[in-house]
Amino acid sequence: MKKEIFLIVFFIISGLNLFLISMSYDTFSLYLKPFLMSTLFLYVYINNSFPNKKLLLIALSFSWIGDILLIFTNNNQWFFITGLLAFLTAHIFYIVLFSKLGTSKPYKNNPIFWIGIIVTIFYLKSILQLLLPSLGPLKIPVTFYAFTISAMLGYAWRGYISWNSNARFYILFGAIAFIASDSFLAINKFHEPINKASLLIMTTYLIAQFCIVYGIINLNRQQNLGI
Repeated sequence: MKKEIFLIVFFIISGLNLFLISMSYDTFSLYLKPFLMSTLFLYVYINNSFPNKKLLLIALSFSWIGDILLIFTNNNQWFFITGLLAFLTAHIFYIVLFSKLGTSKPYKNNPIFWIGIIVTIFYLKSILQLLLPSLGPLKIPVTFYAFTISAMLGYAWRGYISWNSNARFYILFGAIAFIASDSFLAINKFHEPINKASLLIMTTYLIAQFCIVYGIINLNRQQNLGI
């Protein structure tokens, strides 16, 4: 029960954060951002040990750093760039984590796997075509970021096809939500303003982090039990 307390706190803070954003109290919602990933971190930390626990904690740590840096984006553009680097690092650790979970059944001969890869490539091509004309000096880092989150989705899709566990649904949905959150952020910042952008970005971001964390913990537990 002790570990569930941190999950409950995460839901409460997340709900309050989204409520403040929906009421256009964005400034007040920023004060809650440092407590979002930190409560998820504690939830993972207090869970029983599993093989990829350290990787998940590192990914959440860099996500927390990214959250903090993006608070100050309006003060200096470098906070956005360093925040982008922090989230890029978090995504790289998620890729490593997904790859280390291995595969429970063949996937390369499954046509559904290749359909998912084609959809991922189509997303990557589309988002870059949309953003590149307005990126200026940020073309290279944003392009690399787009390739990285696409790779993260690709590994989550591979896992969805090959993992023999219901936890795969959470991980895939979390990866898709992360793609949505990052896309909303990029389009709103570099292409054109999106109505209720902050609410869309944070809602999909919080769903993404929870689903990935919950999915990873349960997938590891079921793999250890041989389920």
